[in-house]
Amino acid sequence: MRVGLFGGTFDPAHAGHLHVAQTALERLHLDRVWWLVTPQNPLKPQSAPLRERMRSAQRLAHKPKMIVTDLETRLHCAYTYQTLRALKRLYPRVHFVFIMGADNLANFRKWRNWREIEQSVPIAVVSRPGVTARARTGMSRHWTYINARNHWESSSALRGRRLPVAERG
Repeated sequence: MRVGLFGGTFDPAHAGHLHVAQTALERLHLDRVWWLVTPQNPLKPQSAPLRERMRSAQRLAHKPKMIVTDLETRLHCAYTYQTLRALKRLYPRVHFVFIMGADNLANFRKWRNWREIEQSVPIAVVSRPGVTARARTGMSRHWTYINARNHWESSSALRGRRLPVAERG
């Protein structure tokens, strides 16, 4: 079994996330894509509650072969390298591929134990708007870059348009 691991805050999940997951699923001939909704991204300010982010991802990833999970919370994993260690131990016969949008390349080397991540599983990076060829120069042989049509929606832009909680209906 080949499973793509698509981790993120998904605050909120949007069509750009679905585009990355679907592109990886199709181009890499994966059996499943697991959307790993992180309890809290250490590199981002506080995000919406996990339950809200899970619902956001579930509304989008209701397609066949896509599974939204809070596995990182249940495994008590705060960092991607911990999640990969745990999953490889729990599912030794599954071939995992880590999936990310190219917009994550700029911060990848800030991730805790990033070298372990890139050496433990193949990494598929799906193109995203505004990411130049220069940003890809740090990619190692463990990475695959997937050129795809760009989807312009982003969580940052959506959060910027959010109404304060008191103003939501």
